[in-house]
Amino acid sequence: MYQKIFKLVSKEFSGKSAKELIGGIANFHRIQSSPGFRAAAKYSQEKLMEYKIPNVKTHSYPANGNNTFWGSPVPKEWSIESASLDLIEPKGNEKSLCRFFENPCSVIQRSKTTPSEGITGEVIFLPRGLEEKEMRKYDLKGKFILTDDPSLKKLRLIAVGKLGAAGIIYDLVSELKPIRTRANFPTARRYTSFWYGTKGNEGDALGFVLSAQQGDELRKLIAKTEKENEKLTKDGKPTKQVKVHAKVKSSFYNGEMEVVDFSIPGKEKGKEVLAVAHLCHPKPSAVDNASGCGILIETARILNDLIESGKLERPKRGIRFLLMAEFTGTYCYLASNEEKIKEFVAGINLDMVGADQTIGGGRTLIMERTHNACPSYVNDVLSGILDEASREVSNFQNTGATAMFKFANDQPFSGGSDHMVLGHPDVGVGTPMFIQWPDRYYHTGEDTIEKVSPEIVHLIGSLTATYCYFLANAELPEILRVIREVATKGKERITKLSRKIIDELFTNIEEKKEKEQLVVTTLESVDTKFNFRKNIELQALDTVKVLLSDKKEIAKAEELIDEMKKAIGTYVENEINQTKSTIKTISESMKIKPEQLPKKEKDKHELRAEKTIAKKTITGPLSSLNLGDLLYKDMVKMNKISEEYKGMYPVISSALFWIDGKRTIAEVAKLVENDIGKTSISYILKMLEFYKVHGIVEFLEKK
Repeated sequence: MYQKIFKLVSKEFSGKSAKELIGGIANFHRIQSSPGFRAAAKYSQEKLMEYKIPNVKTHSYPANGNNTFWGSPVPKEWSIESASLDLIEPKGNEKSLCRFFENPCSVIQRSKTTPSEGITGEVIFLPRGLEEKEMRKYDLKGKFILTDDPSLKKLRLIAVGKLGAAGIIYDLVSELKPIRTRANFPTARRYTSFWYGTKGNEGDALGFVLSAQQGDELRKLIAKTEKENEKLTKDGKPTKQVKVHAKVKSSFYNGEMEVVDFSIPGKEKGKEVLAVAHLCHPKPSAVDNASGCGILIETARILNDLIESGKLERPKRGIRFLLMAEFTGTYCYLASNEEKIKEFVAGINLDMVGADQTIGGGRTLIMERTHNACPSYVNDVLSGILDEASREVSNFQNTGATAMFKFANDQPFSGGSDHMVLGHPDVGVGTPMFIQWPDRYYHTGEDTIEKVSPEIVHLIGSLTATYCYFLANAELPEILRVIREVATKGKERITKLSRKIIDELFTNIEEKKEKEQLVVTTLESVDTKFNFRKNIELQALDTVKVLLSDKKEIAKAEELIDEMKKAIGTYVENEINQTKSTIKTISESMKIKPEQLPKKEKDKHELRAEKTIAKKTITGPLSSLNLGDLLYKDMVKMNKISEEYKGMYPVISSALFWIDGKRTIAEVAKLVENDIGKTSISYILKMLEFYKVHGIVEFLEKK
């Protein structure tokens, strides 16, 4: 179904040209709301115009720090000219620690400026995990704190804001075991930024970023100096200090946030395929995510050239591309163009793509599905295209073929990028994502253009171009084939669910004493789990109709959709019966005799959840951006809830997708359980109550 398009675009797509575009973008320091971001947007627009892409424009949105789009604040514009940190004492140890021009990740982004002469201060080590009461035991006033505490906001608000520290010297390594640990990644500096809400407190702190190696050396110097001072004190001699001199030249001001918008028009107006990639992050950030932007520019070039030359006919629907700041720019565009949302028949998000898989970068190309709360036909289209592309090298007898690249097809939703916004039920644009993960160099100054592979760039560009053009030009025959494909893939997922239920039961049963109880509980859940999966598959089938506008064609499609729905319904019934029968047969062979469990009484949380409906007051998903105005004491409260329910954060993350202002919290909790395999009504209630206090959700009484 996709081979002809893939073969044609693959021939035209230039991995070399796209890598040059990626390198050009990576030359800019692209912090959200900054001159560097604007320069990258301008560079991208100029390239698009050079390629004669039609309808190229750059939207500008106010970046005042106190304005929001759909509840998401747009950071005040920040400009940085220079920054440096030098070790100046003890004598004999003087050296440069940080230079912004050498490595832009050596400064904490959105740091405030210093006096022109800079500031000097002693460096003391501050252990991680300290609360305010414990921090007060240290004399922080006027001193620089060396720390790897994960809570930068706590350090900014408490250590600097309340206790008067001069600045932060940060050497945290965000570990991603086993490919990235403090021990095996000693020279990289972490991308670190101060993030502000809407209260106008921008520029209340400054900081620098050291590599793990630099941080360890500075720690040793502090420890050595403290030990020497013990002897000097005993001898009545002047003590030494570890001192640094810091200079930052930066400024905050009311500015703008840009979104680069370009499109290939279709023959008919009113429907478009949307492709997005985020332009932001510090220099160089080549894979994350200059790569996605470079690939989309090259995708637009080759599709436009093929259409203009007549090798591809002008598609029925348009193809729109957006390059924007991650999350923030997406909110800006959608909130300012709400009338366009209904025109998008499909989306695709490119985030961290093009990494060389042989040098420790993005190890695996992952095709990530939409959230189960927003099922869509697009997942099976993109999955099918990836499947076709993976047949690269034939076996000895040409009876099959395999891929030369590492990939994981049709993976469950994880979030963390712009498909999370577009594919939220509030927006409803089916948007799968391509990402390469895990990535050793992610969010560090080591994410350089050398890590980008033109071969992988070519692959992902060809996949993206195929997806965009196929969906933009699909007519009734192709759409009917998509319906069939979605139904077929749906049956495969239903079969996998059966296998998962049985495998999990008999894996866990070996570790449990209450074997009979586990078998009964599993048997009781079978119908619910399968019906949850069935409903998702049926909804995905219905979404195919978004591609159609002609009444006769819609009727034809609905006829096939109804047929496929009936087939899936029958298939689910058979799988339910077979799954239950298999569980009972295996249980009997293990001498397990399941008995009916006594009915469990509902606790106060369950009773309340059945009577309460939660409704979000913001549009789209909840992200850290919406929580920017939280005081530190509020963050502590939120973290304590998470500590009380360890490992349960995915539960609230899923719940916020299922909340629709109509379902009770009990219904949401059940959907979460079927969505991710675990739930907790009491945890969901506590988190929603916290969000309610901060105006993010409201509670309604079920009538």
